[in-house]
Amino acid sequence: MYDRFGRPLTGLRVSVTSDCNLNCFYCHQEGCLSGDRQMTVEEIGKAIELAAEFGARKVKLTGGEPLLRRDIADIVAKVSKQPIEEVSMATNGTLLADTAFDLADSGLDRVNISLDTLDPDTYTFITTKPMLEDALAGIDAALDAGLKPVKLNMVLLAGINDDEVERMLGYAAGRGAILQLIELLQAPTNEGSFAIYHCDLVDFERKFGEMARAVETRQTMHGRKRYILPEGEVEVVRPMHNSEFCMHCTRLRLTSDGHLKPCLLRDGNLVDLLSHLRSGAMDKARVAFEEAIARREPFFMG
Repeated sequence: MYDRFGRPLTGLRVSVTSDCNLNCFYCHQEGCLSGDRQMTVEEIGKAIELAAEFGARKVKLTGGEPLLRRDIADIVAKVSKQPIEEVSMATNGTLLADTAFDLADSGLDRVNISLDTLDPDTYTFITTKPMLEDALAGIDAALDAGLKPVKLNMVLLAGINDDEVERMLGYAAGRGAILQLIELLQAPTNEGSFAIYHCDLVDFERKFGEMARAVETRQTMHGRKRYILPEGEVEVVRPMHNSEFCMHCTRLRLTSDGHLKPCLLRDGNLVDLLSHLRSGAMDKARVAFEEAIARREPFFMG
């Protein structure tokens, strides 16, 4: 199904919990709303089944930190049985060392792991937790478990880690992972940190373009570019004031308390899905998906 801007729905990003074991100062708290409802394994499965009816083929499980759910392997197994092509997860990786193989066996295809720095002190400053070694162990476990690709999400922060890009690229390439360089996103929850630490990625993209052996444009992933460099791969995620990014968005989000969210940067247009799933009103649940898709609108317009 297409929205009124001609954008298809190809993916659903599902927050399975609002809890997190880290406390990154720049967090925009995706999926963390005031409600106290939390979707069950069965309810998540039903939501994915409906999303597939409307064209979704990829599902990403997020949080908070999704690995805090003790039934996360059951969730992955349930999602992987739906008529979709790919199940992925976004995680901070600190709990992945003990779960990667179980998740792979349950049907997880790939994983994005947050890693903003390789410096222990900087990691603790950003996250408030001295857990860098746990995150690195999680990356190794994901690779050993055969999850592929493993992407390392590095949010660029001015004056904190903007001098680590080359080192991070070497680390990722040395392990067969892909570095994702991500622009700090501005949201109501992090406006103070955005004003201090936002760093434009244009200069980095220009440098990558000069060095690259090849450049790929991922049309179904916000039109973002992947640079194939002599030392490895880096993908640049630059959402702020980027109309091309928004016009190529093909995602819906589902919050941990069961609301469909048409746009990450908007909170006023949520659509309740979980109430219909719990009452067994599947026709109303389908209408909720239709309404959420109808409400999709690029945040940054060209």
